[in-house]
Amino acid sequence: MPDTNNKVLCPDCQAEIKGESPMLGDILECQECGTEVEIISTTPLRYRELIEEK
Repeated sequence: MPDTNNKVLCPDCQAEIKGESPMLGDILECQECGTEVEIISTTPLRYRELIEEK
């Protein structure tokens, strides 16, 4: 079980986004709502929501 500080939570629905050890630049998709986040730092773990321009 990963450390709770290493969890990626969806900024929209707050579900945990599962994945292997995130690497810098990885893009992860929430399995619940489809929101995508980009890993911007691994130590400490930081990420931001990706917003598609239409």
